[in-house]
Amino acid sequence: MFLAILLLLYLYRLSVRLRSSCSSSEARSQACPRPTVQELDAAYPQITSMLKVVPPATHSGYAVVGGSGFLGAYIVRLLIMRGERNVRILDLTPPSAELVDAGVSFVKTDITSLPSTREGLQMPFSDGNPPKVIFHAAALIDFWSRATYSSWFAPSYAVNVLETQNILTVAKELDAIVVYTSSVDTVLAMPKFLRLDWDAFPVYVSDETHTPKFQQQGCYARSKRMAEQLVIDAHTNDGRKLKTGILRPGSSILGPGDRLISSALTMAKFPVWDELWVSSHICAWDAAAAHLVYENALRTRPDEVAGQAFLITGKGQPWSNENVREAIKHYAVRDLKYVNIPPLVAYFLAHLIEGFLFLRYFIVYPFFWLTKRKPSVAPKWLGQAVFLQPSTLELQLLDVVIDDSRAQKVLGYEPQWTTLQAIRYAVDEIQAGNVAPSHGLKLW
Repeated sequence: MFLAILLLLYLYRLSVRLRSSCSSSEARSQACPRPTVQELDAAYPQITSMLKVVPPATHSGYAVVGGSGFLGAYIVRLLIMRGERNVRILDLTPPSAELVDAGVSFVKTDITSLPSTREGLQMPFSDGNPPKVIFHAAALIDFWSRATYSSWFAPSYAVNVLETQNILTVAKELDAIVVYTSSVDTVLAMPKFLRLDWDAFPVYVSDETHTPKFQQQGCYARSKRMAEQLVIDAHTNDGRKLKTGILRPGSSILGPGDRLISSALTMAKFPVWDELWVSSHICAWDAAAAHLVYENALRTRPDEVAGQAFLITGKGQPWSNENVREAIKHYAVRDLKYVNIPPLVAYFLAHLIEGFLFLRYFIVYPFFWLTKRKPSVAPKWLGQAVFLQPSTLELQLLDVVIDDSRAQKVLGYEPQWTTLQAIRYAVDEIQAGNVAPSHGLKLW
């Protein structure tokens, strides 16, 4: 009986811990209050304002790796807007219609292959010169899994690590500037929920933050950390000749086709267990502008900024997930269905799903081995439940307030978009049919 009471008390405290940490009150006191209806209706972005905060056209050659993807497309659009005429997209899929421009070309490229990467990057533009600036925005964002026993980590390693090495190899041959898109996930601490109130968890993240004792262990975060080290080493090991830099946007990059806004807007029913947690966010337009600003700094002040990593986020206060979703609901033309799930239930479900996938893999592996194949990472019938794993909760159930003052001071980065403006922009673009209603969550 006594043990049962202790267990119930522990589960109660665990339930409390899954809703807040010992540092939450400080972060949440700084969060943006829920906007009024008047504030919601008045918020609207001005995309043309982005030209005020990016350097003028250089008329150099640009390669955007992953330019057909989410963030890469915004980098291409911003290059077009400022008048660049030699822009090349390297990707496996062709770009959308909004990127069709006389100054933009597309080369189907498998970046995990060095010959394919070399061919795509060394191909000259009409002026006879190859790209002199490479924006590497391609990534496999599988944040939900931390498994290394099967095919989970291999695709992350191939896309996020090997392709980065290939790009850096060719960049050295071209003597090109490389700006690499990473993520704040690489420097976030990993919460230890079972420690309850003894889990001293940091809220503020800046470029001066010490490396946490426990780092995020999802496939995405681990592979991006490995890629970051390659980018830094490419600069330092080459006698500081190759100009490389890393940007860490966070917490989420907001825009049409993102995960936070688009998933809530497009899914028939959206499960919610993280409404109280607070995060800083960045609009895709600001993240794209930061790449052009960093490129300019690498051109003009390489000794000050090369071989470094900079956190970047949006304008204004951090937001709670609850207020983000209520703002989405305000702008949505259809009635959105949010299904509240107790965090403790989500926690146990996440571990059950992870455990099931582990057992399934090793049970069916011998049968696939006989046919020299590997089993799939997850059965199709599991559907989107595969995204609910412990690694997902370790990224969702935490408060993150990003300080990007160093990027603003050293690089000259000037965020223009508030979280509210980014939400309205994303919702309006999707509902107007300008962007496919996709939330970006998919297995490879």
